[in-house]
Amino acid sequence: MATSELSQTAEVTNFKLVFGTIAALSLIFQVGHFAEHAFQFGVWVLGDWSNICGRDTPWMSPWVMNLVDKVGLIVAPAADPARRTMLGMEVLHLIGNGIFLTGLVCLYVCLPSKWVRWALYIETFHLYEHIMLTTSAFFVGKPIGMSTLFGAAGVIGSRDFAVGFRVTWHFAMNLLPMPFAMIGIMGYERMRNALAERNSVGPFRGLRLVSARNSLEGEDPGPGR
Repeated sequence: MATSELSQTAEVTNFKLVFGTIAALSLIFQVGHFAEHAFQFGVWVLGDWSNICGRDTPWMSPWVMNLVDKVGLIVAPAADPARRTMLGMEVLHLIGNGIFLTGLVCLYVCLPSKWVRWALYIETFHLYEHIMLTTSAFFVGKPIGMSTLFGAAGVIGSRDFAVGFRVTWHFAMNLLPMPFAMIGIMGYERMRNALAERNSVGPFRGLRLVSARNSLEGEDPGPGR
């Protein structure tokens, strides 16, 4: 029985190690992804003062533009350059947000905090937006979603307005899940340290720590359901 329990414990540990590694790598990726959007937003706010591009053009770093070109050639090799760029950008954003959502799912498996769950809700909604944008770009010929005012941003306002609305929307949506995830991680670390200190003194020294899942669900209030 003891051997079986040890084997199961080792399997759970290995399982969480894999998921934890995926979560860590995706969070590192998201920091870079957000930095790209933050700089893009800053360039748009500055406009011509940035000496990079005007507000009618969404800035992208050279290496991202290179990726957009490569993805565009894969998904639409026979299309004209403008359509290849549009589809390459939408597919690349879809992949990027899929990576971040996968990481948040893995993080929630390891740290079932209510804060992480809220990050999951936000990023799921964000990924759904990119599914809409990508699907409509392929089949309708232009990206249609909330960040484009369902394709009407260019009709309601100028090109500057349409670019600015989308740039601002995605800057905000890439920012929002990150504090929730970080609060969940910090809350878990505080709780783990407290449990370790409690478990290392007195007659109960050597008792197994309660599971992270039960602790977080019972003691981490997080925002309301």
